[in-house]
Amino acid sequence: MNPIPADWALSTIHIASEYVSRQFSVLIGVGPKVLPPIELDVVLLMACSKLARTLAKAYRNPVTINFDITRYSEALQTMETGLKSGREELLLAQFPLDRQIILEWPAVVLNKFGIIFLWYLPGAIDAAIQNDMMAATVMMSGPLGTSITCGAVKDNKWHTHESNFQSSDHGLTPGCINLSPAWFLQGHPAMQRLAALIAAALRVMHPSLYWSSLTTQLGLGLWAANNQLQDMGDLLRVWGSVFTVLAVMCNRRSPLHRDALSRAQWFDVMLSVGSYGPARMWMPNIGIEIAYNSGVMAAASGRIVWHGVDNVNGDRIS
Repeated sequence: MNPIPADWALSTIHIASEYVSRQFSVLIGVGPKVLPPIELDVVLLMACSKLARTLAKAYRNPVTINFDITRYSEALQTMETGLKSGREELLLAQFPLDRQIILEWPAVVLNKFGIIFLWYLPGAIDAAIQNDMMAATVMMSGPLGTSITCGAVKDNKWHTHESNFQSSDHGLTPGCINLSPAWFLQGHPAMQRLAALIAAALRVMHPSLYWSSLTTQLGLGLWAANNQLQDMGDLLRVWGSVFTVLAVMCNRRSPLHRDALSRAQWFDVMLSVGSYGPARMWMPNIGIEIAYNSGVMAAASGRIVWHGVDNVNGDRIS
């Protein structure tokens, strides 16, 4: 039974997530076959099936590294941006690596105690959803264009500073914006399908985080109804994501950094699409480099994993 009211955007998100989770269980041999849910449109259904297959391929391809997440997390300071080279050199010396790994096929990375802390899913995003993302980004050209800042580069401004953006070959507007409840997702099936895939991946990769977010949003909705806060209730009903913020970046390089506001036990889900040449995401503190070509999805703790992506030849949306 779907625990979410049918008039909530999260209802479809949850149906898609349950389908991907059950299909994943079938593919790794621990669950019975399931029928596709009739509530999902054909585009989303096909995308969910492709995602489930990619998740299963990754799960069957584990890579273990000699890395202690707990000790590393304890060594990090409260607000670690990852932008101070001297600080990162100290951490690299404190937690030396035993090897360097390049990943180009679906895989999960486990720490020395067998805990999965990175999911790498190349090709996880169906072509139709990639087209959705391109179309949605064109629709957001106004906010993207006004997001870029000039002047001196500061740690907290690099996300939108002009030095980290490149012009587009196909009319896409460079920029970086955050989507939050009641802004843009409602009424835009392209973004809703994308949000469904992100939620479905999280349902498999980090189920406790998925359920925590879902129950929190439902609880807030009930609280808003009990306190006659109609505006708040309306906003929650149209927010179609298990995450509270979605960041959209167009033609931006990301210097090696950490997500300072994240938590060690959380997963941030990152994906990239576009018409661009070979790309790489660097994760030097865990000794991993991943091919970051169009259609890729990766999930890890943005606080633990020091990561970055250089400029590419072409247009890239993440």
